[in-house]
Amino acid sequence: MNDERYEMSDSSKTAFEAEAREERAYYDSLSIADLHALIHERRFGRTGMFWQSLRERATLLTSGWTLLELLERRSVSREARTQAAGVLLHLADCHDWPAEALADDADPEFEARLHELRRVVNARIRAMTA
Repeated sequence: MNDERYEMSDSSKTAFEAEAREERAYYDSLSIADLHALIHERRFGRTGMFWQSLRERATLLTSGWTLLELLERRSVSREARTQAAGVLLHLADCHDWPAEALADDADPEFEARLHELRRVVNARIRAMTA
């Protein structure tokens, strides 16, 4: 169903795209440690470019535990946890669950999935450092 109330005007799209480009340039200029600090401060920007920058520049070794900790924080928005899960699944080369399944703490299987993801991440990090 196409509802015109939810369509962006051309000027809104252009403004959003400009904001996204600016955010991306900003996040790309930061170190991974600085991005981790923003995770701890829960400052992810407005356009999703934070997560794209992290996804393209981080490694499982540098960011795996930070992302897992974020997923375990129920006080973090579901949207942010979904984005973090997507990045973590990508870094871990894990395709066992969709990102949404690792952010939905109302799902009865949530804890089991998170526990299994922690096991997978731990095993892959151990293999990298052995």
